[in-house]
Amino acid sequence: MTNIAIEELKTLCLQLLTKNNIRAQDAEIITAHLMENECSGKASHGMVRLPQIIRAIQKNGVSNKDPEIILDQGNIAVLEANGQIGVVAGQFVVGEAIRRVMDHGLVMIGVRNYIATSGSMAHYLKQFVETGLIAIMGCNSVAMVAPPTGRERMIGTNPVGIAIPAQHNDGMIADLATSAIAYGKIMVMNERGQDIPEGLLLDKDGKPSANPKDAYEGAILPLAGHKGFSLGLMVELLAGPLLSAKAIKKDDFNSDGLFAIVIDPKKFGNSEFYEQVSQALEQIRKSPPREGYNEVTIAGDRSRTLLNENKAAGKITVADKTLEDIKRLLTRENRHVAA
Repeated sequence: MTNIAIEELKTLCLQLLTKNNIRAQDAEIITAHLMENECSGKASHGMVRLPQIIRAIQKNGVSNKDPEIILDQGNIAVLEANGQIGVVAGQFVVGEAIRRVMDHGLVMIGVRNYIATSGSMAHYLKQFVETGLIAIMGCNSVAMVAPPTGRERMIGTNPVGIAIPAQHNDGMIADLATSAIAYGKIMVMNERGQDIPEGLLLDKDGKPSANPKDAYEGAILPLAGHKGFSLGLMVELLAGPLLSAKAIKKDDFNSDGLFAIVIDPKKFGNSEFYEQVSQALEQIRKSPPREGYNEVTIAGDRSRTLLNENKAAGKITVADKTLEDIKRLLTRENRHVAA
């Protein structure tokens, strides 16, 4: 592990993206997304994703087009990403949802056909919370997860994100993979030479495995059996066919879909909504912790604390291999074309 200044890491990220012909405004969006995840303790969606983005660019070319609206029903809209990076496409969904929900009170916005990673739902959800909005999000991805009684990968790790705002921007932000372990965490554990806990992964022969490398040819198990698989399948179908995107994508890494259902609680007539949510969350936080724990926390608390601490320190710890990969890509000759 390497301790590196946040600004230095940010500069490396921007340099690598711009070297690969990413537009300046898109490089800023991607860097802000990855840096916030890294500093929030979400290394699974931080710098480990940067080489993945570069590989996608080198395979598919660079899109300098903005996502465009191809279906507009007022409170419902679908965007075509035009091969943009997923993180950029996701940010367009956030902006479009916030703009429209102010008029309609309830909107659903989706985007399809982006490449590489869409990042973490938590990054987008934080923006909704800060705007005082409720949001439910999800995205599908290439098949990695087997049904609970199966052995073949059938659906993506398909995260579900939920944001509920409260006073002082301290609401609930839940971002969870519907697989037993997030693929990004497997990537990080592989980078760090760590084994995966038992009961989460199958190898290519359908046997239980603790080796993160088996995730590339084997399958991840679903979160909580049929419960998690049902949630993941829901996301697969809402982010896929509902947006005229694909589902059950065995080999297609670049046709994912992402959706956000956003609610303006002010439209529901309860002027005390934010205060009541704060009171409910505070009751939970002040409840007695069980043995072995110092406090009771709500989803999003830990990430918020880590982000503030790391920003104050000005430094972050990154896996050696991740940093080496970024520096190696910076010195390698580009072999991609513009899209």
